[in-house]
Amino acid sequence: MTIELPPKRPQTSFASRRFSPTAHAPNRDTQQAQHVGLQHRYSLQAADLVTAAASACLGAVVLSHISAVRAGNLGIREVLLASIAMAVALHVHGLYRRPAARLRPSEWWRPAVIARCLPTAALLALAADAFVLGGGRSMTLTAAVAMTLPAAVLVPFGRRLVVKMFDPAVSRILVIGTGPISERLTSRLQRCPDTLVVGHVDDNAAPGTPLLGGLADLQAVCAAYQIDRVIVGFPNTSDAIVLEALRQLQGQVPVSEIPRYFELHNWRSEAEELQGLTLMHLPTASLGPRARIMKRLIDMTLATCALIAAAPVLLVIAVAIKLDSPGPVFFRQERIGRGGRPFSIFKFRSMTADAWQQRNTVAQLNEVDGPLFKMANDPRVTRVGAFIRKTSLDELPQLINVVRGEMSLVGPRPLPAEESDRIDGAGLARLDVKPGITGLWQVCGRSDLTYADLQHLDSVYVRSWSLMWDVRIIAKTPHVVFARKGAY
Repeated sequence: MTIELPPKRPQTSFASRRFSPTAHAPNRDTQQAQHVGLQHRYSLQAADLVTAAASACLGAVVLSHISAVRAGNLGIREVLLASIAMAVALHVHGLYRRPAARLRPSEWWRPAVIARCLPTAALLALAADAFVLGGGRSMTLTAAVAMTLPAAVLVPFGRRLVVKMFDPAVSRILVIGTGPISERLTSRLQRCPDTLVVGHVDDNAAPGTPLLGGLADLQAVCAAYQIDRVIVGFPNTSDAIVLEALRQLQGQVPVSEIPRYFELHNWRSEAEELQGLTLMHLPTASLGPRARIMKRLIDMTLATCALIAAAPVLLVIAVAIKLDSPGPVFFRQERIGRGGRPFSIFKFRSMTADAWQQRNTVAQLNEVDGPLFKMANDPRVTRVGAFIRKTSLDELPQLINVVRGEMSLVGPRPLPAEESDRIDGAGLARLDVKPGITGLWQVCGRSDLTYADLQHLDSVYVRSWSLMWDVRIIAKTPHVVFARKGAY
């Protein structure tokens, strides 16, 4: 069966006129993109040489202090050898090529990725010392390892510094499609510091929607705007037109797509080929009895230690609240926990004592969608309350809820009973686990997120849980708290 494409529309739009073919424009665009790519590569190579040299010096100094015998006769020559060997190892492992399978190249520079290059670098340094320069093996294996080991941390640091200083938008993204799903995709990408959404292309878009062109202009838009990746996000046109536009790219730009039922997928989803058909397998929930016991032990240990360490801070905040406004120090409210069971949450009071009674008077000022209630400038917030909300210090008493077993350190946001009763769809997965002090909602945008984002993140967390993911969320939380983004 053949698919007949509709006749090509007359190119009368602004986008079509902008990208009408000319004799030399595509070549100029390609040359400019290649120049930018070379510039970026040279910057990375320079940063790598500096950080590799720093790694070699640091390793040599530390090893000489630990054991002079194992250090051997380390000098300037050995430091230079280790530095060059590390740079060659990075090149051998392909770390100067933009990986087509990566949307965010910074994830490709993580310490774990750089660490894979260390054995190659150490062996190259030994080989160069022993055979190329005839050094008589003045560099020992221990010295070679010691001088390359710090590079696992220093090289990613140097590369991120280069990105922030010279190329803040590493991946330039073009989204195919407009509408709710494309908007959600764009908002997620905008929160990633190493991606830049250049714009959208689509057919039959709503009036007033900003576009760089239609599907027929895809190839020209990619060349003109130096696009690094195209993401297909539910365009308003037929699949045949989209497939033809992607075919015209001829593999010049990597392409990604959002699965049709993307809410069901997460990082644990797997793809399988079945007679030429790609299947996406949905992951099963991993929070079994053993995992829950381990999570509970970690919660008890860390929450108890945190309460003891934060006791002086808790006391200072309590005194400040008492002096600032009349009313109790703590705010206690019924929230819904695992299995729909209610519990009383502990928070430092950040509003006036009669704030809950005044809620009906400010209900029309709600700034978020769905059943949630949030205001950036709530008139009921006290002076001390504004500070502790911005810094999330009002959440510290929830450590008591964690010790009591009603909450976890990491989990979905605990909602009041009246808001929780209105949660539906994928968001109901939150009831399968204990609510948390921090979680995906907090580290992905907090109050700036939509209700649909909240539902999706809750579902993803429950179905994708792992101990290491909890550790990563806890590690990201201080940065989010100090940045104060979405906190109100």
